[in-house]
Amino acid sequence: MKHIKTIFREPLVHFLLIGAGLFLIFGLTQESGDDASKRITVSLSQVEQLAAQFKRTWLRQPTEEELAGVIEGYVRDEVYYREAMAMGLDRNDPQVRMRMRLKLEFLLEDLTTEVPPDDETLQSYLQQHADKFLMEPQVSFQQVYFNPDKHQDLDADVQRAMARLKAGAPAESLGDSTLLHYQYTEATRTDVAGSYGEDFARQVVALAPGEWGDPLISHLGVHLVKVSERVPGRIPDLAEIRAQVEREYLAQRRKEMKKITYRKLREGYQVVVEPPVAAENKSGEAMAATRSKEAGQ
Repeated sequence: MKHIKTIFREPLVHFLLIGAGLFLIFGLTQESGDDASKRITVSLSQVEQLAAQFKRTWLRQPTEEELAGVIEGYVRDEVYYREAMAMGLDRNDPQVRMRMRLKLEFLLEDLTTEVPPDDETLQSYLQQHADKFLMEPQVSFQQVYFNPDKHQDLDADVQRAMARLKAGAPAESLGDSTLLHYQYTEATRTDVAGSYGEDFARQVVALAPGEWGDPLISHLGVHLVKVSERVPGRIPDLAEIRAQVEREYLAQRRKEMKKITYRKLREGYQVVVEPPVAAENKSGEAMAATRSKEAGQ
């Protein structure tokens, strides 16, 4: 009896007993579970997908041994996945939760895919969201640039250049050298703003075609501008941008269907949000506890 008591005091014995108990509990739990949950079926289509994936990676068909290894890798992943889920390793992990949410959202998008919309539906959508498809105004113009840092009397130099332009002098022979173009053809307002700024672009697209106008100022300097053609902004016909309208329409429909699906799923849950304990209450409770402790001393 004395030797038995000594044996039971050994830490190794404690470890073995605990391990045996865990394995016993695990075995009973597994036996009481559904047998189907312990069955992994690799269907013919899955085998074909695994073989096709191998071919895409290695640019050849797998051998029998290689295919068996690929299948065993699939089985290994499934075993580890099921055991991890059974142990609850997916819980309280923000990365796993996010991946599961994204996967469900992708699934919902597939489920909400509908038949392609007809022209009447797309035309209605185009009219309701005309601002999305508005084509910008376009303008073709010439410009002569003046760098303020290179002129002692900028106004006088600009006026002399204007006189020469009206007399027929080519625009590229006047003004200061620059990397900017002397001539633009069918440039959109966005194109012009990208080089000269929004204020300059707004003024240029508003100019009427004709003669050289008054000097315009950009963040780069001073410009003499002559507009040769201006195309006002417009809403294109459906036939011109049907693919774009259909893409935008389907994207909005998927977004709406995801919202509707979420609301339906949300209705099946009772959500209780516990109010946070105010910091003032915490500090008050701490002070009260401190005073009580001091009084007891």
